Amino acid sequence: MTDPWFLPPPIDPVRSAATVRDRDRLRAVAATGLGDAPHRRFDTIAEQVRAKLRTPVALVVLVEVHRQIFPGAAGLPELWQHSRQTALTHSFCQYVVGTDDRLVVRDARRHPLLHTNDAIRDLGVVAYAGTPITSRDGQVLGALCAIDNQPRDWTSEELADLDALATDCSAALHALSHATATHRPPPPDERSGSDGRDSDTSQDGPARDGLWSTAGLPSGLVFDGRPPLRTTATFLVSSARLHGEPVAVGFRLVDTDAARRSLHRHIDVARAFDRHRPPVVVGMYRWSDDDRVLILTRAIGDPLRDGPDTVSDLDIEQVRRIIHTAALLSTWRPPGDALQRWHVDYERSIAAHHRAGHLTDDDARRTLALLRRCDDVRTFTHGNLVPHNIQQLPSGRLGLLDFGAAGMYLTGLDLATLYLTTAHDPEARRELRNRVTDADILDPFTVNLMLATARMAAHHHPTAPSAVLARRRDALIRGRRTARRLLAALTDA
Repeated sequence: MTDPWFLPPPIDPVRSAATVRDRDRLRAVAATGLGDAPHRRFDTIAEQVRAKLRTPVALVVLVEVHRQIFPGAAGLPELWQHSRQTALTHSFCQYVVGTDDRLVVRDARRHPLLHTNDAIRDLGVVAYAGTPITSRDGQVLGALCAIDNQPRDWTSEELADLDALATDCSAALHALSHATATHRPPPPDERSGSDGRDSDTSQDGPARDGLWSTAGLPSGLVFDGRPPLRTTATFLVSSARLHGEPVAVGFRLVDTDAARRSLHRHIDVARAFDRHRPPVVVGMYRWSDDDRVLILTRAIGDPLRDGPDTVSDLDIEQVRRIIHTAALLSTWRPPGDALQRWHVDYERSIAAHHRAGHLTDDDARRTLALLRRCDDVRTFTHGNLVPHNIQQLPSGRLGLLDFGAAGMYLTGLDLATLYLTTAHDPEARRELRNRVTDADILDPFTVNLMLATARMAAHHHPTAPSAVLARRRDALIRGRRTARRLLAALTDA
């Protein structure tokens, strides 16, 4: 007889990740006013679950964008009972949010999606039953769950009791949200971090729901159920295996012109790399539907920085290795048919940023004048060389991720982007200035630096955390000051 725990799980990890990051849902979670501190009402509900279902652990869980918190907890090991939170690497409840339905697991160690979840090892989760807890307007905030440390066949009576207590829990959350509604600031929207790409400040049409579907994906593709490898407001990357090979599966989440352009460029570049392998480590092309999904091989390694923020602290050796990797990449040439298609229209970008107010009249005039003096020497460039897109490999080499902004740019764009990234490091900036001087590319570097600051201004979202805003603001001020000083010196000469 077929073991039902080896049937495909009714969980879609990609849809779950997108639902977890939904802006309205995150606002509803923030509106509760709850954090990673115990709350008497919800501790009581957790104790009631533990008593009625006779389980060692019960939790009231709210799922945030990168973690889950436990305002109600009963029976956790002391460390977790005190911290009242885990990363989503330890979360079953994120899938309750993603499906808006009850999740019942007899033995997570044998579950095809959940068997790699870190909660099994660190929290001793074996059997799990979780049901949604919701806001007044139906947003799934998290789950009320019961946990056992051994396999368990949950009875219909136990699940009915869990559902009834979840209704009580939701009602308590409604009351709490109503009481705090006039006092809560909007939550930080972690999706609004800039991905650094130049959308030419064009206004896209409204996003359209329902882009994700498993229909049409290649046979042999199996998701591993872990949280996404990386996310932006428009793109999500999940880990999976394709016929046993580790792969990264990228999904376009929204239906906007900028998102489509970025994914199409990444697909084009991946296919070109497949025909002419580049001299740097990149994910190699495996499959795409030419619209919303791209599958690449996945190297084992970690990004230099987890978040997409463009300003990071890098040591000087990391900076030198990034410069070396960018130089290697610039030696690669795309196939002949792509050379002209991938040429970046600088005059169009300058005009667009000027219209949007990211360049002053004088900035635009001087940048355009210097552009017309530059030799039109183009090199293949990553286009968004920030630490989030650079992977540290076990071999010591660096790999590059996300070529959605790649193209044939004037020499020096990746150096200009790195110059902004290292805004607070005089030694790194001195190293970059020396590279620019040695290569005799000051004119194109200056044009690229001014446009890099304009892109940063275009993506300077006010809902980012205050510490990130402060660093970005300072980097923007420093970068503009340097770019304007160089522009004045070069165009007044």
